[in-house]
Amino acid sequence: MEQPPEEVLDFLRRLGVAMCRAGDAADRVTVILEDVADAYAARRVSFFVLPTGVFVRIAADPSTRVDFAPGSNDPLRLDQIDALYRLVDDIRQVKPPVREAADRLQAIVTSRPRFGPAATLLGNAILTLGLGLLLNPATTALAAYVVLGALVGALGLLAGRYRWLYPILPVASSFAVTWVAFELAAPLLNTDPLDIVIPSLVTLLPGAALTIATVELSAGSMISGSSRLVYGLQRLLLLTFGIAMGVDLAATPPQADTALRLGAWAPWLGVLVFGLGQYFASSAPRGTLRWLLLVLYLAYAVQAGSGLVLGPLGASFMASAVVVPVAYAVQQLPSGPPVPVTFLPAFWMLVPGALGLQGVTQLVGADALAGLGEFLNALLSIVAIAAGVLVGAGFSERVGRATSTWRGL
Repeated sequence: MEQPPEEVLDFLRRLGVAMCRAGDAADRVTVILEDVADAYAARRVSFFVLPTGVFVRIAADPSTRVDFAPGSNDPLRLDQIDALYRLVDDIRQVKPPVREAADRLQAIVTSRPRFGPAATLLGNAILTLGLGLLLNPATTALAAYVVLGALVGALGLLAGRYRWLYPILPVASSFAVTWVAFELAAPLLNTDPLDIVIPSLVTLLPGAALTIATVELSAGSMISGSSRLVYGLQRLLLLTFGIAMGVDLAATPPQADTALRLGAWAPWLGVLVFGLGQYFASSAPRGTLRWLLLVLYLAYAVQAGSGLVLGPLGASFMASAVVVPVAYAVQQLPSGPPVPVTFLPAFWMLVPGALGLQGVTQLVGADALAGLGEFLNALLSIVAIAAGVLVGAGFSERVGRATSTWRGL
């Protein structure tokens, strides 16, 4: 049955914004919107997708109509992403009436998290602990990871309730974490405070934005890629500014790190802890924890194993290239979730921006030359991860499920 063009137009622009909030690149959003337009037999439809908004042009006899939907900075949770991609799959296969699809989309974007604020706060503390075990498994720092992770999570919850706090969240979080690490944690734990700061701020790093920007620029989406690149760099500078303020106002200078490190098993435990934290902090759908952990462990195993032979840049490329096909394979299983639900946490675990922030924090310290080198290495790591995503996505599109709507980043 033919759907009213006005309703299709309205639905397509709202769907495009939701896809952008789900973390898809501009060219991939366009591909999915074209599939949905074909499913509703919409004629002469064209799209212009940006991270901050979506333009849709559609034929509506005897004329054409163009409409725009502004974007949002609020990313969707994993449970919302799961429901969103299942909706698109249903549209391609079942073709529900556009009004029914629009109602489902509205219910998805306005749905409440599966877990309450307390569970989200706990999840953020747990995933920070997991990242600490991956990046700096110092015995005395474990408690600090939990406390500082909860602090960042609490600030995030406040920014979600009071929107005026959201623009200053990177500065406020990095300042608070740095001051606490230098003034309180480091003297008690006898460790370098920057080693505590980095894992605690990983969830705020713009690694995803910088990597997607690289993917978009490689695909020819110059406007979208450039704007996302500037956004990522600006967010990194805000985090660095907060760290610099925290260092300046703290009375305790950095000190030598004499803390004992856990054994080689610590990062493998960190993957499990990180996965559990992501499950609660990102409100993952029911029944997805086992698949989430499977993809996380495979990603880390590839990164750790290939790093022994290829070095850090080669390991970043290989891990990101393998993660996408693995996520596709999980999606094809009867109980497997859509690709983004398992891919995005694995992507976040690769921490493409962590090395960059560590380099910038060294720039405000004593070892400026080493900090500049680390920062440049981080940019190369982002390029390596983006190249791996492109290779993995290209391979997956050829062998992936025919009904899949998700086509990589």
